[in-house]
Amino acid sequence: MDIIRMDKSMADEFCELRMKLFYELGEIDQKTDISSLEKATRDYYLLHIDSNLICWGIKNENKIAATASLCLFSRIPYEENKTGSEGYILNIYTLPEFRKQGFAKSLINEIIKYAEDNNIRRLWLDSSKDGKPVYLKKGFEEKNNVMELFL
Repeated sequence: MDIIRMDKSMADEFCELRMKLFYELGEIDQKTDISSLEKATRDYYLLHIDSNLICWGIKNENKIAATASLCLFSRIPYEENKTGSEGYILNIYTLPEFRKQGFAKSLINEIIKYAEDNNIRRLWLDSSKDGKPVYLKKGFEEKNNVMELFL
């Protein structure tokens, strides 16, 4: 198992695993035309990778078996985060045949280390039911005050 920082050359692998994640979460199904979503995802990845999007992958058997992403934000400082530097963790996904090997835990450790090394003071995420125990063990706390509006 090798943890790598993903780069522009890995856009196809990133998109493939992200679509598989969406299928598993039920956000898309086999009837969904995902061509525009795939294009938008690829375009976003290529535009943002290594600036405000940091991605890691775990290589196993010469392919990316797991991924994790961190979107970086800067906001007005507040009491708990005087730097204002924050990161939203998303896209944590392991191919089914590689699960139960600690890949998600290793990727979360990598993200936390990156955040500590780069003075990022707040990390947050939305968790699937299966992922929740991993995050709780790493010290994440559940908070239910998120509201959203899609325009």
